[in-house]
Amino acid sequence: MKKLFLTGASLMAFAAAGFAQTNTATLTQNGSRQTAQQQQTGSYLKSTISQNQTTQTNVGSFAATRQESTGSAGNEAIVRQDVGSRGNRGYVTQVEGTGNLGLITQSNGSGDGSLQVTEGTSSDAVRGAGGNWGGIYQNGTDNKDVSINQSNDSRKNFGEITQYSRSTRQTQIEQANLSVNNEARIFQGNPDVEAYRTAANIQQSGNSRNNLATITQTGEGSVGTVEQNNNSRGNEVTITQIDGATYENTFVRQSNDSRNNEASVTQTGRGDVVNVYQTDNSVGNSATIEQTGLGSDGASIYQQYNATSNEATIQQKGYFNNGGINQFNVDGSQATIRQGMTTDGDNNTAQINQGEQGGAQSRNNTALITQENSENQARLLQVGNGNSATLSQVGNGNLIQSVDGSAGSFATQRGNNNTLMITQDSGTSASGFVQNVANVSQLGSGNSASIMQTGRN
Repeated sequence: MKKLFLTGASLMAFAAAGFAQTNTATLTQNGSRQTAQQQQTGSYLKSTISQNQTTQTNVGSFAATRQESTGSAGNEAIVRQDVGSRGNRGYVTQVEGTGNLGLITQSNGSGDGSLQVTEGTSSDAVRGAGGNWGGIYQNGTDNKDVSINQSNDSRKNFGEITQYSRSTRQTQIEQANLSVNNEARIFQGNPDVEAYRTAANIQQSGNSRNNLATITQTGEGSVGTVEQNNNSRGNEVTITQIDGATYENTFVRQSNDSRNNEASVTQTGRGDVVNVYQTDNSVGNSATIEQTGLGSDGASIYQQYNATSNEATIQQKGYFNNGGINQFNVDGSQATIRQGMTTDGDNNTAQINQGEQGGAQSRNNTALITQENSENQARLLQVGNGNSATLSQVGNGNLIQSVDGSAGSFATQRGNNNTLMITQDSGTSASGFVQNVANVSQLGSGNSASIMQTGRN
């Protein structure tokens, strides 16, 4: 193995070029505006670059490692740009190999950095020279412990992980603790698919403000998780699980004094599950779930506990889907579920609950359920005053009942000045016509209800 160190005005440092197996390269640089690059070929490769200062800030540095491996023992690439790190870029590339580990740490300080960086610099001049940019690329298999950590007074950072591989787990970007104006992106799969049974996690918590998190996954059995918690405001989450993927799971949490956040989840497979939580003093949040596969999907949105002016929308195509929106102790919120929406879309269940967990009421809320095709169930509970609900079913054998789905139960509005509108249209039925059923109950004063049922033999 060869090691080459060059110093001077630009301070270029190359540790490495190893062409045998079991290569190890370690490089430490103290000071600002450093440049370090390491390249390794073989198996069981180990690379570490540390650009730190013990008493001063670490500013405007560039560190990159590239590993090309044919081995299965697992390679390691670590970039550390710590101690008041700002305006730095760290990059790891791992080509082929199995069980690789990639790690970048950039603990960010405050204020503007003095720019040098290099290798094309940008992303947006490394986030205005006050933030950091970390990137990891892998196309091997069974990778583990792949992470970018940009935490602790974390501001204006950009973290990106791309994995064109399969069975990759424990992939994470963390931008936490006074985390402001950060962006995190994880891509798993493509080009031309490969990735399946992968896991991606983004953490932007602890006074987390104005952050953007994106997860895009292709393949079967993937898991995507985003948490933007604890005084979390003005954050956006987009999770997309695509290309016929099946049995995907998504979890989004924007809670604890959570305000003006947006969560959007799109899934195109079958048997997928989504849970979105925007809870605890939750104000002005929006959650949208779209599932467009063959069916057997589950989607749940929770906007509860002193929740105000929130919007929740679920849209599902296919068969045997379950969609549920729970808005407990809410005021001025909207809940919408659409199911079917194509010629295929039977045996779906939609449930909206606005009010009552521990007796909490809901006020001035709107619920909308639209279902097309046959054997569907719409379930409703509204507790409080000034609420409105519109339930529409087109097809035969459809049922409207309570949120618990018990036999003979009633969709219920309890309180005053509530409005309920129900439409059931069986359309042109075949010889085996099955009627629709609407079981509805209103308790209180000043309520109004309209039920319209039509059908043709």
